[in-house]
Amino acid sequence: MMQVIKNLKLNFLLLIFFASCAIAQKSTKNETFSNPILKGMNPDPSICRVGDDYYMVTSSFGFFPGLPIYHSKDLVNWKLIGHGIDSASQLKLKEKESLNLYAATIRYHNGTFYIINTNTGQSSRPDRNFVITATNPAGSWSQAHFIKGADRIDPSLFFDDDGKIYYSGNTIPDSITFDKEKNIWTQEIDPKTWQLVGKRVDVVKSATYWKKLSPTEKEQKYLTFFEGPHLYKKDGTYYMLISHGGTDWNHAVSIFKSKNVFGPFEYCPNNPIITHRDLPHTHPLVHTGHADLVQTQNNQWWMVLLTSRPYGGAFTNMGRETSLVPVDWSGEWPIVNPKEAPGRVLTNQKKPDLKNHPWKKEPARDNFDTPKLNLNWNFMQIPASNWWSLDDVKGSLKINLRKEIIQGGVNPSFIGRRQTDKSFTASTKMDFTPKLENETAGMVISRDAGNQFQFMYGLKNGKKIISLIKKDVIEQTLDTIAQKEMDVKTIYLKMEAEEQSFTFSFSGDGKNWRKMADKQNGSFLSNALGTGRFTGTFIGMYASSTGKESNNYTLFDWFEYSGF
Repeated sequence: MMQVIKNLKLNFLLLIFFASCAIAQKSTKNETFSNPILKGMNPDPSICRVGDDYYMVTSSFGFFPGLPIYHSKDLVNWKLIGHGIDSASQLKLKEKESLNLYAATIRYHNGTFYIINTNTGQSSRPDRNFVITATNPAGSWSQAHFIKGADRIDPSLFFDDDGKIYYSGNTIPDSITFDKEKNIWTQEIDPKTWQLVGKRVDVVKSATYWKKLSPTEKEQKYLTFFEGPHLYKKDGTYYMLISHGGTDWNHAVSIFKSKNVFGPFEYCPNNPIITHRDLPHTHPLVHTGHADLVQTQNNQWWMVLLTSRPYGGAFTNMGRETSLVPVDWSGEWPIVNPKEAPGRVLTNQKKPDLKNHPWKKEPARDNFDTPKLNLNWNFMQIPASNWWSLDDVKGSLKINLRKEIIQGGVNPSFIGRRQTDKSFTASTKMDFTPKLENETAGMVISRDAGNQFQFMYGLKNGKKIISLIKKDVIEQTLDTIAQKEMDVKTIYLKMEAEEQSFTFSFSGDGKNWRKMADKQNGSFLSNALGTGRFTGTFIGMYASSTGKESNNYTLFDWFEYSGF
């Protein structure tokens, strides 16, 4: 009997021990979060707080709607709520002008939200920097107020205690000391006219610090591209946060301070306050830079910044994303991640001292049964007409075939979403009957209009075929990897990625799948030329009549994306 009691006590103690371990593991899990916090192409983050709510905007470049706006209660969980540019009329684009929205800044002041931004695609407008405003960050946002005399990129707004508002941006100095030299300038701006007033001052000059670098550091170009300025005021002192080194492997963030908004600004002895430039290119997070700071309602400071996740080597298919890192600003200078990894951002960080607030998870499958497209869907450039419909055939997305092609740098009949995971499965059900040999429709995974896998259904020599095409802008190739005959009206397409290994399959019934191509190397999607290197990979639906007019269309019954 005594032995039974002893066994019961032992079992009870073991039960308590294992339960405690489970609780501890759960507690540890709940106390940390994973970077990036915004996955997929979401670079150049800017953040503001309004009470207990946080709002963030990221770059969108040539994708429309532009300037995605996210909402959070805890700085970790974010929900896409709208876009700053969701109408062609806001920017009043002229012929040959395009959408190319660079780094924006979002701020809140006295009941109004402000976004200041650059559209580099407006080549005919010398002053491409503009301000839009809203009382609700989800929209609608105002027409663009263009700012005369505001050159270059990365504009930022600062609202001072005395009611004055200041514009900061980057510029090319009159006298060049070194290649890719940039300065940061500040000038007062009138909120009634949104025009610059008063004197303009180059407040942070890169040449000043260039002289202090060693020959090796100069060769690494650590002080090139001063950009992404953000001005703050803390304890009566002005702080200027900037990025430099280029938005690539040498990316870094530095900070300066002054008692006067126009300087002179003092260099932080710990600059750069965050960088991964000295780490391997295969480190879990690279390209760290272009940051913004926010103070919580609990008086903690946090930094949002762009990072990239390489995989399968130094390949960053998803482009630049947004991460979060704690900041200690109890002294004169902010210190990034002082307790865990000073000057670094980790893939796993301790959560902010805020109540956990997850959002309802978006379903993996979009059945296209809503009145409008889900906010996650994007176009390349601004559509000139409504060539798609959710109304013509209920429960289906109808896409008209148009002569524009996805490689053309214009607005093709493509609707896509961000790749947000290293490994994923994407699939769709499509009803399409090609009538002419130039007509084609299917799935595309694309890094801009440059590097792509096109998984398409069409006609060739009078026969209906499915084709897998690879376009590589670096190698300047357009290769047909595989072709197979298939005469059906309804076709299912599936793309599976295990990191850089891609498998393509198709089916006539959604149950019995045939493999089109296996273990295709997708690392070329990491490479791009020109402004394409700033962006990331998108996956979606595409239809084209390839240079000829057509009245044909395709119906997509659903599209599904699941990451793992």
